Amino acid sequence: MNRESLLAVATLVVVLGALTTLALAGAVSDPAASETASDVEPAGHVSLTELTISADSVTGGTATLAVDTYLDHRGGPVENVTVVHRAIDTESGLVEATTEREVGRLDEESERVVSSSVAVPRESGYEIETLVYRDGNRTESTSHTVEGVGSLTPDYADTDVEFHRFGGEAGGSLADVPAIGYSIESTTDERATLAVESYLTNTGDDPESDLELEVVARQSGSNVVADAATVDLSTIEPGKTASPTAELTVPAEYDYYLDAVLWRDGTIVGTDRSVANLGPGSLSVNETATDSGLEVSDFAGGPTGADDGSDGYGADDDADGEDGEDGSDDGTPGFGIAVTAAAVLATIALARRFQ
Repeated sequence: MNRESLLAVATLVVVLGALTTLALAGAVSDPAASETASDVEPAGHVSLTELTISADSVTGGTATLAVDTYLDHRGGPVENVTVVHRAIDTESGLVEATTEREVGRLDEESERVVSSSVAVPRESGYEIETLVYRDGNRTESTSHTVEGVGSLTPDYADTDVEFHRFGGEAGGSLADVPAIGYSIESTTDERATLAVESYLTNTGDDPESDLELEVVARQSGSNVVADAATVDLSTIEPGKTASPTAELTVPAEYDYYLDAVLWRDGTIVGTDRSVANLGPGSLSVNETATDSGLEVSDFAGGPTGADDGSDGYGADDDADGEDGEDGSDDGTPGFGIAVTAAAVLATIALARRFQ
């Protein structure tokens, strides 16, 4: 074999050996099985896009705020995502509540709504901080301020039935017309029977039921309840006004506050006040029982404070005061003995205190 043939065989052996080594090492592969850039899964990413806060449930001392967090996911799967909410009192700067919600794995490449809630005291205002964590590392954060939490109506007192405003929101010519009126049905020498009518309007969009109205006649000078009555209300449709009537029998020749109390399931949900002037005075709703005080002279000498021996409560009494000695004649029906005794006891207590 000549020299050229030996060189050719040696070269072939070297080439074959090199190709075998590359194939075994994986450097040479089938073009059909080669990876392209599109086959590599991109890294996953989660971003915080929006946050909404609304009132969920409200009690007398606590307001629960519903917080919806909108997370946008793109790319490959993302593991171990957590959303944390912190409620910070805007006045004190103290953290009042913290809520943590585990989201877990995100892999759908779309927006996910994560619902949670934060319970805070029903007072002040709060800054709601929202933090997004991935594998224990904070990646996103935002904050919103909520004011007027103390003005939220508790669920037990939530009703759209209100005592009607005849003048509307802006007042007007009927602004002084009360939502509680009365008429005198019958009278005797000592008693008067009143028909007290209240006007209640459903200002909401849903029917209101399970309501009852209590009407109380309270004597203006002594604040003593003369009579009370309760009326069960039928369902009030949206935009409609109900006018329940309660009958009260009270001692005549006195002035009264007419207090109307709206109840639902044992809870007061509305109140209003009017007056009934059956005596010589001209009582108004702007006056209070403490304006006139609780003086002995108010009862010993009547509304005019007379000290001439007459009781001062009616024209039927004798001028020399003989019929008014015990304070229980028809000049002081219903209140004479009880009120006078209360006044005397109050005077004795004050005298001992000053001694």
